[in-house]
Amino acid sequence: MSQPQSSNFSGEGTAYPRGAQRDAVIAELTQVIERVPEQMEFTNTKRYWVLGPVLTLGALGILWGGFSIGKTGLMICGGFLTLFFLLLTWQHRNAGREVFMRLTRRELQHSALSGPIDLTDVVDVFVKDEGLVTLQKLTLSETAVLPTHRPVSVLFGNQVMALKKPRPHVRINSAGVASGGNKLAIDDLAALLTAYVQAALAQQQLDALQQHG
Repeated sequence: MSQPQSSNFSGEGTAYPRGAQRDAVIAELTQVIERVPEQMEFTNTKRYWVLGPVLTLGALGILWGGFSIGKTGLMICGGFLTLFFLLLTWQHRNAGREVFMRLTRRELQHSALSGPIDLTDVVDVFVKDEGLVTLQKLTLSETAVLPTHRPVSVLFGNQVMALKKPRPHVRINSAGVASGGNKLAIDDLAALLTAYVQAALAQQQLDALQQHG
C-alpha cells in the first residue's frame, strides 16, 4: 500500500475551504468514509479444523506402519505427530466462529491487544500468505501509542504483537481471515485494510473541517 496521506486540515494556521469549495471537500471526504461499513468483524478460517483430521489419519498411518515393521523410531514419530495433530484439531474446534478482530472507521481492535489501534497512525499496510498463517503488518507513525499484547497458547492461532522496533508496528497472524463466513483473499484483505485507513484519515479531516465551520 502506498503511504496514506495525513490530515490536510489540522494544525495551527491551516487555511480551511469556504463556501462551495467546502461543500465539495465534505462530499469527497464523506464518500471516502462511506466506502466501508461502520464496522466489520473478522474470524479465522476453518483451515486446521478441516486439515487437522486428515493430518491425524496420516500420522496414524505412520504409527501403524511402525508397529507393522517393528521400527521404534517410526512408532515414536507417528505417535508424536498423532498427538500433535489431535491437539491442533481440538484447539481449532471453534474456527470461523470466534471474532478476533474488528475494524471501524476509526480503529482496529484485536482480542489479544490491551487497546485499539488508531487507524490514522497507520502509514503502511502489508498482507501476506505465509503458508501456515496469514500475516497482516501495520506500520505506524513514530508518535503512535502502542497497546500491549498478550500471548495466545493456540497452535497457529490468532496471534498479535505490538512492537516498537525497528519502527512501531503491529503484526497479526491468523489461520486465514474470514468475514461473514467468507474467506478473504490476500489482495481483498489488503484492499479492505487500506480502505479503512483511508476512511479514518478522511474522518479525521472531516472532523477538523467541521470544527472550524
